[in-house]
Amino acid sequence: MKGSSSEVGKPRSSGSKAQGTRASLIDLAAELFSEQGYGQTSIRDIARRAALTTGAVYGHFHNKADLLVEAINSRTANELEAQSLLVGQVSHVETLARLAYQYPKRRRLRALIVQGAAASLTDKETRDRLRNEQLVHLNEWIAGYERERHRLGIDDSVDLQAAVLYSWAAEVGLGVLEAVGIQPRSRRGWSDVSERFARSLMLPKSSGVATSQKTKGDRSSSKDAKAIS
Repeated sequence: MKGSSSEVGKPRSSGSKAQGTRASLIDLAAELFSEQGYGQTSIRDIARRAALTTGAVYGHFHNKADLLVEAINSRTANELEAQSLLVGQVSHVETLARLAYQYPKRRRLRALIVQGAAASLTDKETRDRLRNEQLVHLNEWIAGYERERHRLGIDDSVDLQAAVLYSWAAEVGLGVLEAVGIQPRSRRGWSDVSERFARSLMLPKSSGVATSQKTKGDRSSSKDAKAIS
């Protein structure tokens, strides 16, 4: 029964209705951030679009930064991670090429990250929340590649932290270019370059000048290659 003692102390987001409201608010916030911009969107705007009071929104989220991070996290899980599990016989080459071909589907995700990054320059709370959210995903991806390194045939000399950051920088960087009206000429071309990068991870280390002249900083950073903090 509503208000019974058995429900005392439960989080306000418990129950299917509350979870549905929370999910709807995340989607609405993502839409408004994309339409108006993160900085130009207020909690009041989100509440008005959802036909709720601002108090109802705060019942689910601490602030606007919380909503932004949840929107990014949700879209990253659904639009990227759910499509890229390195299990069974699936190779990283096939996975990265396929995801690159599907890049138009993640345009809103990239736009949200770019807007969050812009807000982070002047808002420490947004910066800290977004940084932590990104680190969770990045470290999970690095750990996944570490577990599957030998099955995938990735060369032992490859710094997987650098590889993951490099590929994610291409995804997020594309969002920056899209913001100013620049995008790949074709999905096939974007996918081909991604596939070439993935295959390069299986090549032995080059003996060229750029890789042979290691600095002290390079050597020390390699000790922390398995995770980012």
